Amino acid sequence: ALQPRLCLIVSPLFSVFHVLGRTRSRRGMAFKCKRWSCANILPVAFVVWVILAIWSVYTFLHLAPMLMSEQGSDVFKRGVWQAGLVQSLTLLLIICFTRAVFTDPGAVPEGPEWRGRDAQNKLRMQPGSDTGLQITEPGSVAVSTRESKQSGGRRFCKWCDKFKPDRCHHCRVCRSCILRMDHHCPWIANCVGFRNHKYFFLLVLYSLATCISVVVTMAESISKAVTEESTTTFRFFLVFGMTLAITMTLLLSMFFPLHLWLMAKATTTIEFCEKQYRSTGPGAQISYDRGPYENVKAVLGPHFLLWLLPISPPAGSGLYFECSGRTPLVGAPKFKEPSSDSSTAPSVGGLANRKRDDRLPLIDGQAPEVTGAQASAA
Repeated sequence: ALQPRLCLIVSPLFSVFHVLGRTRSRRGMAFKCKRWSCANILPVAFVVWVILAIWSVYTFLHLAPMLMSEQGSDVFKRGVWQAGLVQSLTLLLIICFTRAVFTDPGAVPEGPEWRGRDAQNKLRMQPGSDTGLQITEPGSVAVSTRESKQSGGRRFCKWCDKFKPDRCHHCRVCRSCILRMDHHCPWIANCVGFRNHKYFFLLVLYSLATCISVVVTMAESISKAVTEESTTTFRFFLVFGMTLAITMTLLLSMFFPLHLWLMAKATTTIEFCEKQYRSTGPGAQISYDRGPYENVKAVLGPHFLLWLLPISPPAGSGLYFECSGRTPLVGAPKFKEPSSDSSTAPSVGGLANRKRDDRLPLIDGQAPEVTGAQASAA
């Protein structure tokens, strides 16, 4: 009678591992280096081991004895709803973890409006033009940014040889510029950026919820192991699982409120750290805070009912972000997301009134940037 009950618990979990293990990203990842080195695999393997360790102890040492009791009893009923709760949370945790690992965080496009030295051959002054600098390659879009270097020029990445959109930073681990980069997380061997920020946030949320549920419900088994006769091995692994769950609960209890606050304030980890060092400069007063609802929607997606599910990521390209009404612009008119049906080559917005030297990347002796100093911080 126990085997069919355990199959109901175990088989869905391993089915998810099997399906997600074959999942492939539809687009290439932003990495410009070998991703799965030994140093990158070990943290991810440790996280997988922690998940399996806590889940195995909880399933076989806590739930199994409860489900072996007489059907209809209070112990059996508690085992049923505890199994449904914790296994559901574990399922969501695994899906979010897999998507956070294998989802591309977003990289700067290859369009001519973002290229550095290579774009110089594609840019030319149009005689008689009212705007001056134009992009001659078909399909290009107008570019205007708010964040800038201290010199007032566009932010430029000398490693990627590309201009940076707002809130974009270069990760020295991934060797790529990541859109709306929050931080590089070694536990998922990936950067937390525009396209996978939701999955990372939900991963932390469901990890904390799962650990709290395990600690609260498994306390009953710990109490029985102390007061009733049981083997030493049973007690050891039960206490081991409980200790591991409590440790993860304490760590995540400090980590989750921080990311919840950052999301509510429309701030990334990098932006929060850099504000501690900013004093003056063109980007010192830039704020992307548009109110709690809009801030949460920018991370968890446009649909309120799907916020807590690992689907429906935020809309947009990750290249342009609306600012709060009190935020002044930096040398450019307010922009909108470029339409996909643009058939002509528009001018580069916000660059016409600058000197030509400011439009092109400064490679030797370029001024320090307002943002991006801690881009590879964990």
